[in-house]
Amino acid sequence: MNSANTIKSNSKIKRGGKIILILVLAVLLFVAAIRLPAVFTEGTKEVAFGPKLLYRTAHKSYEDVFKGDLILVNNSHAYNFDLGEKKYTVESKKNEYYRVKNDELSLNKITIRQFNALFKDFFKRTGLDNVTIISAYRDYEYQERLLDERISSSGYSAAIRWVAQPGYSEHHTGLAADIAVSDAEGNTSTFTGEDDYALIGENAWKYGFIRRYPENKTEITGINNEPWHYRYVGKPHAYILSHYDLCLEEYIEYIKQFTYPNSYLRVNIRGDVYQIYYVPASPEGKTAVSVPAFGSYDISGNNSDGFIVTVKR
Repeated sequence: MNSANTIKSNSKIKRGGKIILILVLAVLLFVAAIRLPAVFTEGTKEVAFGPKLLYRTAHKSYEDVFKGDLILVNNSHAYNFDLGEKKYTVESKKNEYYRVKNDELSLNKITIRQFNALFKDFFKRTGLDNVTIISAYRDYEYQERLLDERISSSGYSAAIRWVAQPGYSEHHTGLAADIAVSDAEGNTSTFTGEDDYALIGENAWKYGFIRRYPENKTEITGINNEPWHYRYVGKPHAYILSHYDLCLEEYIEYIKQFTYPNSYLRVNIRGDVYQIYYVPASPEGKTAVSVPAFGSYDISGNNSDGFIVTVKR
């Protein structure tokens, strides 16, 4: 081999070595950004963000604030029907481990999928397949009729503690449903979440569900205790809400303290690790949302003033 070829060969080796070194450094920086200690016990912890080069920018429009699994819909925050996800009939996608009142009830696809998993688990533990979805998605007109009927029978003050105003009901989202218990003849009774059925409330968070209107949060939610009403928010969020006794209104405010590039909330759920943080929405134009350059993430609006980013590590 002549000297010219030797120089070219050495140059290629050096370039290859540099590429390998850059890749190794990138991996090390990525691992450092996660910053998992030798033993990270289950729970939550505030953690500082890692190097900025591990993040990139995604852009969200202002209307995206009103979309996603974490939108807050209550007496102060209306649902935007124009931005809702496609609904599917529960009957067309459900499994055999629970029942549905009729073949017209519909929900978002992810809500049905997670109900399938929740009730399959419940059946395996108890042998019971008589939990029944009796109310799911409602349009504006249906909610209006429900409220008018309750006002006629109970008066306005009592009615709005049980039935949300049209346009302000979680049932508009396709992320929430009411459940009951059916007998052999198909008659339903109120779901109280007691006895064997307590397992549903205890395990719902594993599948991303919360009891949306607990008894000790009625002054915040504005709705009376409803042990039968379950809402999908996603596993890490359901974990925090359930284990730290928060209602969704409290959680939406709580998560605002974790912002890029300051800190995020790290959640360890039996070895599954998540990063959660909030990004305020820009009132004009697009909002720049910092997201990981590697790995999966989800961005949900909160139906008010910003976005919640959920990263699965």
